[in-house]
Amino acid sequence: MAAALCSNSYAQTSFTVEPQTACTGSPVGVTNTSSGSFQFAHFDFGDGTDTYGDNLQHIYTSAGEYTITMWLLNNDGTKTATISQNVKIDDTPTIEIADSKTMSQITVTSNQNVSYEWYLGKKKLDNTNNPLFYYESGNYSVIIKNSSGCTATAEIRVTAQDAESADNTIISVANNVITPGVKDGINDVLFITDVADYEYPCVVKIFDKRGKIVYTNNEYTNTNGFQGNDNDGNELFAGTYYYVIKSQGRKGVTGFVDIIR
Repeated sequence: MAAALCSNSYAQTSFTVEPQTACTGSPVGVTNTSSGSFQFAHFDFGDGTDTYGDNLQHIYTSAGEYTITMWLLNNDGTKTATISQNVKIDDTPTIEIADSKTMSQITVTSNQNVSYEWYLGKKKLDNTNNPLFYYESGNYSVIIKNSSGCTATAEIRVTAQDAESADNTIISVANNVITPGVKDGINDVLFITDVADYEYPCVVKIFDKRGKIVYTNNEYTNTNGFQGNDNDGNELFAGTYYYVIKSQGRKGVTGFVDIIR
């Protein structure tokens, strides 16, 4: 969008602003599109900053509505009349990211209501939740976006299994195959050895191949354990799923379980 004013016989003053709605920390470009004879263009960005030039970028640090004004200096030393355009600046959300090894989850904190887009390396994950539960080590990044479209990004490296523990007792999973529906007493449930003897609750999280969590049980027992259904009771498709199992005082364990139907 351009504003224009025929100020004298020397120049026709005009400029463009792109974008006209932006975020704090993101550049706003102004371009002098005037015609005629003049020496230079002067821009005032409305936040206490002014400068000279034809193609400029400016970054606003505070949200608000600002008026950008411009005038030209003609070749004879006179100034053209001032023209102006408005620009709206929205707040970019703040972002903090942290890893909770005991729960195998990455948590994002922001000062706004935002959506979440997760990546493992360069691979985009289908999971859009916060926190993000993980079963695989690597570099995780997240892009958050508010209702105005302003974004912020953070990255963290995590290790799927905590090597340090107050106890060297390893959680032991007896099977990596379950056959739900057969009900023959064999491989009906993901079976954790001696889980009934654990001093602290056993937390089990199951993920699909895309990294989306499908099952969570914060007080796992083999009686009410994973039998091939998600948290809503829906049957999961046959295939390979991944688990993260934790219990205070024990080394956590990760692995896979195949559902065969």
